Amino acid sequence: MLHYPQLTSGSVCQFPVKRRTTLRTVSNELPGGDNIRMSDPGAATVRWQLQYLGLTDGERSSIEQLFEAAEGRLTTFTFLDPTDNLLMWSEDYTKSVWSVDPLLQMTAGMLDPFGGNGATQVTNTAQVPQSVTQSIGAASWFQYCLSVYLRCDSPSTIGFILSTAGHELRSSIPVSTVWARAMKTGSMPSNQEAVSFRLELPAGVRVTLFGAQMEPQLAPGHYKKTLDRAGVYSKTRFDSDSMPITTDAPNRHSGSVNLVSRLL
Repeated sequence: MLHYPQLTSGSVCQFPVKRRTTLRTVSNELPGGDNIRMSDPGAATVRWQLQYLGLTDGERSSIEQLFEAAEGRLTTFTFLDPTDNLLMWSEDYTKSVWSVDPLLQMTAGMLDPFGGNGATQVTNTAQVPQSVTQSIGAASWFQYCLSVYLRCDSPSTIGFILSTAGHELRSSIPVSTVWARAMKTGSMPSNQEAVSFRLELPAGVRVTLFGAQMEPQLAPGHYKKTLDRAGVYSKTRFDSDSMPITTDAPNRHSGSVNLVSRLL
C-alpha cells in the first residue's frame, strides 16, 4: 500500500491547506411535473490543495517518489487528512470501530468540558486492567498525536498507548478532578499498515472521557467530532499528471499538490 508522506517536521502538509467537499443530488422530473431528488453518495468527493514552501531535497523526493509509484492519477494511495480526526465515532464507544474489554462499564451522556453531554464515564469493574481501543489503516511509522479530555472523582492514572503488531508506545497519564486534555505523541520503528489508539484503565478506576482524537502531527489541534467518517482516505489520487514543484535555492523547493478522494 502506498502512503502520502509526512514532512520532516512530523506533519503531512504546511498551512494554509484548502479542502473542498463536493456532493451531488440526482433530480428526476416525472411526466406530471413532479421532481424526485435523491443524494448520490457514490459521487461525493473531497479535494485538498497542499501548498509547500522551503521543502528540503528529501521532502521533495518523497513526494515525487510517491507520484512516480502512483503513476500520476492512475493509482490510489492512503492520505491522512491534516484537517480532520483520524478516529471514527469519537464520542460513541458503542460502535463496532471501538473494541471495549468486557468488564468496562460505559455510561454515556455525561457532562463534557464544553458544557454539552457528549462525555462518557468509564468504570473498570475487573481486578485487572481493561482497555478501549480503535485501530486505523495507516502507516505505523508515521508521527501521531493522541489526545482526549479526562477527569475523575479522585486523582488517578491511566495508560495511553499507541501500538501496532509487535510494538507499542506507552505512557502513564495522571487524571485529576478537573477536565484536562491529555496527549501522547510518537512514532514506531515498524512497517505495519495499521496502528491502534488504546486507553487502559487499572483495576477499579473510574474516569470520564471526551473527545478522543488522533492526528498525523506533533501536537493536537482543535477537537473535531466524528461520526461514521474520519480523516483516513485509503483511495486518494493525485489530481494531475504533472508535479509542479520548483527549486528556489539549494535544498529549498516550493509548489502545490492537488489530491482527490471519494468521500465514502
